[in-house]
Amino acid sequence: MHTVSRSYFTTLAQALIRAGAGIDPHDPILAESGRHIRLVKVYEWLEEVVRRTGDADIGLRVLAHAHPAMLGQLGYAVMSCATLGDALQRLVCFHPLTTNGSILRLEQNPGEVRLIGFEVGPPAPRVFIDAGAAMTLGLLQWLTPGHTVTPLEVELAYPEPADTRVLRSLFGERLVFGRPYNSLRLPEEVCRLALPTASPELDRLHGEYAAARLEERIEGSTTSRVRRALTEQLTMGQPTALESLSAHLRLSRRSLQNALERDGVSFTALLDEARLTQAHSLLRDSVRSVKYIGASLGFRDPSSFHKACLRWFGMPPGEYRKLRG
Repeated sequence: MHTVSRSYFTTLAQALIRAGAGIDPHDPILAESGRHIRLVKVYEWLEEVVRRTGDADIGLRVLAHAHPAMLGQLGYAVMSCATLGDALQRLVCFHPLTTNGSILRLEQNPGEVRLIGFEVGPPAPRVFIDAGAAMTLGLLQWLTPGHTVTPLEVELAYPEPADTRVLRSLFGERLVFGRPYNSLRLPEEVCRLALPTASPELDRLHGEYAAARLEERIEGSTTSRVRRALTEQLTMGQPTALESLSAHLRLSRRSLQNALERDGVSFTALLDEARLTQAHSLLRDSVRSVKYIGASLGFRDPSSFHKACLRWFGMPPGEYRKLRG
């Protein structure tokens, strides 16, 4: 089951209220209990906000209201970091505390860093993507008062809207639409910016606390064990069939399936997620042939890998490889 943390959703809802969304404070979704909310419900709720307001850009208007509180427990761990680069690393490392509906990566290239997010849950509507990008940029600006953090480029997973004026006023002119992921490209020098909220003592404490919560949330779960095992098996070119994984984890096939069902996920979805992340890394960072990469990920023929890349990235593997340029 793909979810988003209660703290992130609450902060998002409050930011939308301040942005003039006219949200009913007694809306049932705002009164739900529990630490996490199903992503599907959040998506439906946000699309209703857009319909009610008639404002397609409402998600972007939360930038001015971004705050570390949206990260819940992770917010303190981010604030106490020494530099913005450290904060970005921690944001990626502990991203599962915020949501399990996406994968977040930080890529370092000459002269720039790239925060990139892949959806692994249900397709996100534009309003959710906009809000996520706006709140991320707003968070970076909140952490570095006195500095202007301006993206070199912003990539968005939805088609280009008819009116992009608000988008360009927030993110600049370098916008790319219809990408297989969402990303913020930032100048490398912003990673060296010191945070005024930095504290070596609190940094250690908050980091340890976030790590403990992460372990409590996913590290000890069967889902997490399967994720780690799949990554290891794919990296080593070992079999990734359900029977092989269950033997590797010393569980019966039925016990493994039942445990994953209790976690609300399927083995097929986890294998697909692991293959996606491995394909992204190998296509962008290795010189191995597309045929070799497909075979190493367990695809029996090039056409199967081709179809998988179309589903993951919206384009063939060779074309996706060219994006690294």
